[in-house]
Amino acid sequence: MPNHADISIYHIFERRGLTRSRREFSTNWLGAASNYMALRGPRPPSADVLIGLFQKLWREGRLLLAIKVGWTILWLPEAAR
Repeated sequence: MPNHADISIYHIFERRGLTRSRREFSTNWLGAASNYMALRGPRPPSADVLIGLFQKLWREGRLLLAIKVGWTILWLPEAAR
């Protein structure tokens, strides 16, 4: 099964009005460089980046989003871990 974690997580945030662009998502939510998602190409965000996102969401009390990110982390392909 292909993993589209980078796209699906980004689109969840976009639909909720939490981000307007991949650049903004990369910096404000993933804590990465503004071009992070562009550099990853079709690969999902790394496990380290997703764990950081999970922790940020948990601290902010955005528990449903944190659970969705946690689920994504559990099912990352080996190459992304």
